[in-house]
Amino acid sequence: MKDNEKMLADELPMAGQPSVVSPMLLKLDGYRITSETKVPEEEFLMRMYGKPCLPRRDLTAVTGVEKCGKTFFTSMLMACCTKRQVLELERIREEPLKVMWYDTEQSRQSTKGIYVDRVGKMLQMDDTKEGGLDESNFLIYNVRACTYQERMDYLLTGIETYHPDLVIIDNVSDLLPSVNDADESQKVINQLMELATLGNCNIVVVIHLNRSGDKRNLRGWLGTEILHKSFEVYYCEHISKGDVYTVEQLLTRKYRISEKMYYNINDDGLPELLSKNIAMELEEGPSYISRKSNVYNVPGSKVDSFNQNYIIRLGKGKESAWEWDFRKLFDDAMGGCSMIGLDMLKEKVMKLSGILMPQYYEKVFSMAVEKHVVTTTIDVKGRVVVITTPS
Repeated sequence: MKDNEKMLADELPMAGQPSVVSPMLLKLDGYRITSETKVPEEEFLMRMYGKPCLPRRDLTAVTGVEKCGKTFFTSMLMACCTKRQVLELERIREEPLKVMWYDTEQSRQSTKGIYVDRVGKMLQMDDTKEGGLDESNFLIYNVRACTYQERMDYLLTGIETYHPDLVIIDNVSDLLPSVNDADESQKVINQLMELATLGNCNIVVVIHLNRSGDKRNLRGWLGTEILHKSFEVYYCEHISKGDVYTVEQLLTRKYRISEKMYYNINDDGLPELLSKNIAMELEEGPSYISRKSNVYNVPGSKVDSFNQNYIIRLGKGKESAWEWDFRKLFDDAMGGCSMIGLDMLKEKVMKLSGILMPQYYEKVFSMAVEKHVVTTTIDVKGRVVVITTPS
């Protein structure tokens, strides 16, 4: 009895005051994670070089410049949903996967040609035979003629109705009016993340690079959102010398795939895996763009043509190893500016350094980005600019 009286005495001062347990707090607690929270196990659809990739309930990005093999890579992903292995891609589960290819930018003829003549050939099926291409696990759509809002609406309906395991959107930029619209970009990526979660699928978004050539500089605000939200990002490149294509994992939240996949396309239109040694020889540019362990080593006669104020000698003599002083070179080119346009920076760096070939400048710029000397971002007007990073 005394205990009840004490409880009543404690509660009386609180009478008439609003409860601290609001509806919003109850909703928030629904998202809380504890050691006892039951969540589904992480499930991956494929492996690449033995490492799990393409997780369910998440986004994967594929990027590169135009005509660099992005669609060919996604074609291999499609084929691997039925065929157990395609080059270094391997489907994890034994049963085939259902795949939706959502083509927003090619003609209907091109979409069908890629599906039948490329994916079909990878599956080693003859489409001239009646029923030769087993279509039960393929959902192929061409929505180029639709508006961006229709494309998103149809995509939602397709995933909710057919429950694919893998969805490939080529190109994700066509789901919104402008890739530089920050609000719409965030809205689209949030919708896709929700779709991936509710649909228990992996959604692969294909997006072009900006013109800077920086392989981490995905196009527009949409590209920035994709970099932030994707589980992993793959970069495709076409090496014209030798007609070689490469696929490289740029970013991942978990399983790092360090190997780069090299392949070419034979006379039958099928991809053939190339050995790393052969591919590296084809990939090498001029002698001063070496891909050996020390990428800066070049003959002394070529080094002498550069501005020695930005060269760091690693030994004695003209033939000794050397490297660029990236920090000094790019700081001087920036001239104290907090940010600078890509073309203006290129002009200043080439003038200061004595670099004559634009192709080599692009390599030097990429090295500076990799060393975290500079990075690219988007200014308030949606333009790609370069900023320096803290030393």
